[in-house]
Amino acid sequence: MARAVMIITPHESLSRSIAKLITQAGFDVCPGVDNLGGFRHALNAAETPPNVLLVDYWLSRAQTIDFIKSLKRQRFVVILMGTHFLGKDVAAAEGIGFLEKPFTKSDLVKAIASAKQK
Repeated sequence: MARAVMIITPHESLSRSIAKLITQAGFDVCPGVDNLGGFRHALNAAETPPNVLLVDYWLSRAQTIDFIKSLKRQRFVVILMGTHFLGKDVAAAEGIGFLEKPFTKSDLVKAIASAKQK
């Protein structure tokens, strides 16, 4: 069964690029947004519920850490995308996956494939 991934980032070009890579790797892509209210709407509208949420450290309308905590309380598998200096410490503190930017298609696929349900 293919895993469904929701990409949550305020950067549309990044979202499109990641979606293309994820699709090429055989995963389903669910459209995402960058705030909790919009997230609920996107989740309800998704044809396939996401197994993994790929969250950008740079969310524009939500406090990233609060958003991640909310997603974890709802038992979602979260992978945080960020840099070594901005995001890696948050991912470690929250006990979630981390994908360091810039990343390769191989890095992305490995992070999604190894993401574990909590």
